[in-house]
Amino acid sequence: MIPTVLSNYIPTINGVKEWMPNGDDPFLSEVIDEKQSKAVPKRWHWPFAIGIMTAEAVAICARNTAWFMILYGILSGLLWAHRAYKASYPLELFLAVFGASSIQGSIIWWVQNHRLHHRYTDTERDPYNIKRGFWYAHHGWIIFRRKESELGYAEMSDLYANKIVNWQYNYYFYICGMTSLVLPTCICGYFFNDWVGGFLLGRLSPASSASSRSPSAVNSVAHTFGTQPYSDEQTPRDNFLTGIITLGEGYHNFHHAFPNDYRNGVRWYDVDLTKWILWVCEQLGLAKDLKRFPRNEIMKGRATMKLKNAEKFAKKIDYGKPIDELPMFTESEFRGKRWIVIEGFIYNLIKSGIGKDMTHGIQRR
Repeated sequence: MIPTVLSNYIPTINGVKEWMPNGDDPFLSEVIDEKQSKAVPKRWHWPFAIGIMTAEAVAICARNTAWFMILYGILSGLLWAHRAYKASYPLELFLAVFGASSIQGSIIWWVQNHRLHHRYTDTERDPYNIKRGFWYAHHGWIIFRRKESELGYAEMSDLYANKIVNWQYNYYFYICGMTSLVLPTCICGYFFNDWVGGFLLGRLSPASSASSRSPSAVNSVAHTFGTQPYSDEQTPRDNFLTGIITLGEGYHNFHHAFPNDYRNGVRWYDVDLTKWILWVCEQLGLAKDLKRFPRNEIMKGRATMKLKNAEKFAKKIDYGKPIDELPMFTESEFRGKRWIVIEGFIYNLIKSGIGKDMTHGIQRR
């Protein structure tokens, strides 16, 4: 049955009372005070600024592009932030190690912010709240860090119990240095005799800068420009260009509407490299339990938005006065008048249309 009241189909939990940890619990207090606040330094914009100054230092070629692709931690977000699938031990370890090369913070720090973003989207408790401005959401939120007390609380107990996640947190800066600087330098130097190029590629090049800036475009561009085919209660949008530069994260309206779905581009032709990589991992036994929202629920979201957009469009059209607002006349009142009756509707064409074309005045039903 088609809904008569077009309240947004996609629910929001902004109004749900948040759960806060018991202040008497020393474990949770330690986690909030230390892990969530010290997992990343406050001036991470410095490497990006250096990257701009060395833009001419590294040639754009196949080997650079290949390493640039590895820097993305897209699969990591779906695994740890949304639990959209289950990874085997080798895949989970690989993502923990090479996800650090993108220099976007430890798993604990990144997931905490991402879960806060989904729970408090477009509010002051959203770490990268687009309402604070385009550039703040893009990268300003990292440069101008806010106090932990200004943000909400994200449930993280599943990650605190994960041995790989805790190992990555404890040795994050060593892992990050090895995968983002030492490893690319050695690979380029040994195989291509380009030690300087490998060093610049690893940490100072535009590629490494882009590895953080491209996902940041999701926080800014995909919350400002694009379409909203599933929900319009919040700012996330589907943006094709963002999907290209982030290998598929541009379908952000879908992602916020169905965050636990392992797909961003739900249609087979959508630009979403991540879902195909995960599909291959599933075939190889490296991943399992890939979560998919039922097609019927997804289509409900699309149908609701189509009806809402149709309603907005219909309001711009003059359909004439509603029938229930028209006056009623008895037969005696009608008798003797020079009126015309068409399908029960009375038209006084003589009074209002002498010498005029009154075709448009006939109410069509």
